[in-house]
Amino acid sequence: MPADSLIFLMICIFTFVPLFFAEIARKRTLPTSEDFFLQSRSMHSMFMYATVFATWMSAFAFLGAISYFYEEGPIYMTTIGWDALFGILFYFMGRRIWYYGRMHKYITPTDFFDDIYGSRVLNLFVTCISIFFTMIYLQIQLIGGLYLIQTATGWSISWQASGLIFFAVLIIYLWAGGLRAVAMADTFYGILLVVTIIAAGIFLINVAGGVESVFNKVIEDDTGNVTLSGNDSAEKVGLWICLFIVVPVGAFMGPQMWIRNYAARSEKNFEILPFLLCLSSIICIGTLFAGSAGIVLYLHAKNPDTLIATLMLRYANPFFCTFIFLGIAAAVFSTANSQIHALSAIYSVDIHKRYLNKTIPDRNLVNVAKWAVIVVSLFAYIILLFIPQSIFSMGVMALGGTSQLIIPVTGALFWSRSSAGGAIAGLSSGITVFLMMIFISGIDVSFCAVTGLLFNAVTFLLVSALMPENEKTSRRIISYRESFRKKIS
Repeated sequence: MPADSLIFLMICIFTFVPLFFAEIARKRTLPTSEDFFLQSRSMHSMFMYATVFATWMSAFAFLGAISYFYEEGPIYMTTIGWDALFGILFYFMGRRIWYYGRMHKYITPTDFFDDIYGSRVLNLFVTCISIFFTMIYLQIQLIGGLYLIQTATGWSISWQASGLIFFAVLIIYLWAGGLRAVAMADTFYGILLVVTIIAAGIFLINVAGGVESVFNKVIEDDTGNVTLSGNDSAEKVGLWICLFIVVPVGAFMGPQMWIRNYAARSEKNFEILPFLLCLSSIICIGTLFAGSAGIVLYLHAKNPDTLIATLMLRYANPFFCTFIFLGIAAAVFSTANSQIHALSAIYSVDIHKRYLNKTIPDRNLVNVAKWAVIVVSLFAYIILLFIPQSIFSMGVMALGGTSQLIIPVTGALFWSRSSAGGAIAGLSSGITVFLMMIFISGIDVSFCAVTGLLFNAVTFLLVSALMPENEKTSRRIISYRESFRKKIS
C-alpha cells in the first residue's frame, strides 16, 4: 500500500472511532439536560479518570510542553507537581463541589455561585470569565491540531478543510451523545495520547544518540538545560513555583472540570482519581526525552511550538510520523470536545435559561444546547485566523484567568464570612492586575497570574470582612459544610 494511502487510512480510522462511540452513546442517551450535560450524574470512576486525564492533556501539554522544555529546560518538570496538585484539588475540593452539585442540581460553575452567593452581578462575572478564557484555551487546541493534520498529509489538505473535518466530527458525536459520548471518545484519545507521547520521546532520544549521549551534550551546551542554576536561578525557581500554582488550579477551575465533578457517580470517584492522575506523570518521560533530543537535533528552532512536527517529519518514516501526529490530534480533540461541550452548557443554562427563556421545557433546552455546540464551533472556526505566538504562553494566560475563581470558591466552601461583594471585588482586582501586567510589564504570564491571585485573595478577604455579614450566604455556607461533614463521617 502506498505511503499516502496508508496515511489517509490511519486518519480515517482515527476519525471513525469517536463516531462509533457516538452511536453507542446515542442509544443510551436520555432526552434530558442533566443527561446531555452530566451523563445523568452517573459517570463511573474509570470513565471519569479517562475524560479528566484526556481533557487535562491538551495541545498545551503536548506541543507546548515539548517546546517549553526545549526553551526553558527543567522548569517544565514542575508538571509532575501539577499532576499531584491537580489530584489533591479533586480530592479536597472536587468532592465538595460534587456533593453540593448533587444535592442542589448544579450544572455549571455559575449555578454554584448563584446558589451560595445569590448575586446577579457575580453570576454574570463568573459566566464571562468562564467563556472568555475557555475560548482562548480552545483556540490553542485548534491551532496546534489543524497545523499537524495538514502537515501529516503533506499540505494536501488545507487548514480550512482540516478545520471543517475537525468540527464536523466534534459536532456529530457531541450532538449524538453529549458528555457520555465525550467520555467514551476521551478513553480512546487518552490511550493514544499516552502511547504517542512516550513513543515520540523514546524515538527522538534514540535518534539523537541515546539517553546518556543526549544528556551529556545538553549539559555540555548549558547546565541550565538540566538544573535551576546560574545568575537567573532565583527567577527560574520563582517561575517553577508560579507554574505549579497556576496550571493545575486554572485547569481545575475550568468549566469542563466543574462538569466532570458534577457528573461523578459517587464519592469513590474522588478517592481513586488523585492516585491515577499522579500515576499518569509517567508520560513526562516522553516530553523530557523529546525536548532534550530537540536541543541536540535542532538547536535553533525558529518556532519551538512546531518542534515535534519538524523533528518527526525530518527523522521518522511516514507511518510513524502520522501515528505521532494523530496522538497530538487526540490531545487536541480530547480537550476541544470538553470545552465546546462546557461552553454549550454555559450558554444554555447560564444565558438562555437564566435570562432569555426561564420557563423553557427541559427537552427544548437540550435542543438549544445542541445548536449551541454548532454555534460555538463555527465561532471558534472563524477566529482561527488570530493565531497566537506561543501555545504555552497563551495556555498559561487562559489558565491564569480561570484560576482566579479559586478564591471565591474556597470562601464559599470554607469561610462563613464570604460575601458576593468580596467575590466581585476580588475577581475584579485579580483579573485587572493579571491582564494589565501581561500587556504592560512584559513579565512571564505565570508571574502575572499569581500576582493577580494575591490581589484577588487580599481584596476578597478585606471586603468580605469589612462588609456587613450576609446572613443568608453565611447560613448556606455553614449548613452545606456541616451537611458534607456528616455525609463523609
